[in-house]
Amino acid sequence: MCDGTAGLPPGRILAVDDDPKALGTLETYLKGAGLDVLTAMSGEQALSAVRRASPDIVLLDLGMPGMSGREVLRELKARKETSDIPVVIVTSLDQMAEREKAIHEGADDFLTKPIERRELLMRVRTLLRVRHLHRDLERTLGSLHELEAARYAEGAAHDLLKGPPSRPPLATILIVEDELLERAIYADLLRDHGYTVLTVPTAHQALELLRFQEVDVILVDLVLPGMSGPELIERLKTLTPDTPVIVVTGHPSSHNAVTALRLGAFDFIVKGFKSEVMLHAVKRALEKRRLELQARTLLHELKAKVAQLSQGQA
Repeated sequence: MCDGTAGLPPGRILAVDDDPKALGTLETYLKGAGLDVLTAMSGEQALSAVRRASPDIVLLDLGMPGMSGREVLRELKARKETSDIPVVIVTSLDQMAEREKAIHEGADDFLTKPIERRELLMRVRTLLRVRHLHRDLERTLGSLHELEAARYAEGAAHDLLKGPPSRPPLATILIVEDELLERAIYADLLRDHGYTVLTVPTAHQALELLRFQEVDVILVDLVLPGMSGPELIERLKTLTPDTPVIVVTGHPSSHNAVTALRLGAFDFIVKGFKSEVMLHAVKRALEKRRLELQARTLLHELKAKVAQLSQGQA
């Protein structure tokens, strides 16, 4: 069923809302998708649940009596042990100013009431994927540290990191959008925030450009002349499988949007968005790419070190 649950990783979600009806809706949607769900009806209960159960994602209502959602957010982001837990703020349309403040205070994403089931699960799916990548990377780093310690014990000390890391180049974003005005708006926004931007109006031009130009993130409009957005995404899986694709759509519940996510698109944004929506989507996509590339490099180093130890023991 094309309901946004395809490829949904396992995870534990904490939903926080003082409205029992809203909280029940979130719980029903998330449990129906096979996720482990915890609930809290106040800020204090939320912090207690985080300490007790270490959720993968926190869905946090902003407008609660007593300890507000923003206070909970600040507390979570200030603590080392909880700062990396993704927080999705849940707001109503009349709380836009509070939402923007929460984004600046560290919120990872947001949803607007009334919550639409498919959009909720798509957002959760994206954040769970990044969360699992973080954990895989930490495990790989742990294995590397153990191997390095073993080498020191054998008298073959070797510094794994030689010198300070080099400064990464500016990220390059490719925009595939046939509407000239929208293409220019997206490009100007991203360039204003330090990104290098390339633009093309068709899928065929995108494929041709990617044969000789590496990019870090691709924004794809679903409705393109000639080859459609979903068709392009399917081709990109073979041509550049490590590059996250963000879908730009006018209708998040459309068949094409769901199909694009099932084909491997990383995230989606709905046309008419505010600037922070695109910027946050790009930031998440870049983090996913960084983690995947770093994990691959570390796995390669891990295999090399295992081979070295095996040769030394032979």
